[in-house]
Amino acid sequence: MKIVITVSQYQKIVFNLLDTLYGPNISFKKDEEIFEILSDHGEEIFRVYTRAGKSKGCKRDMLVLSQTIEEIERYLPPAVLRKKLFSTTILSYVNEKTNLDIDCIDFPYRTYEDDETYFENRYRFNVKKNKKTTTK
Repeated sequence: MKIVITVSQYQKIVFNLLDTLYGPNISFKKDEEIFEILSDHGEEIFRVYTRAGKSKGCKRDMLVLSQTIEEIERYLPPAVLRKKLFSTTILSYVNEKTNLDIDCIDFPYRTYEDDETYFENRYRFNVKKNKKTTTK
């Protein structure tokens, strides 16, 4: 039996998950070239680069921290995290909560060869250009 989930249903699920994990009132603090996105409890969950460290063609590049991905992976299968829909949804969530107008996302993920062997990879996506990006 297949279950079909619409884009709006998927977004609602991910938004509710993020609200549950990090609180409905995420905030940010700005350093010189970096915005730190903070949970309700003051823990850094995302980092936004505005100059050094961002991908090619991006004005504001959001890095999803490793511990944030690990927390999300407890509730969503890893295969879902490497999809364009997840990228656009998580950026929509952060943009809606912070009004930072972030256009790119970058996050680590693991590819498992077997139960004990895995490889660290990175997924980079530019939402405004609707394509994967590379580093400078």
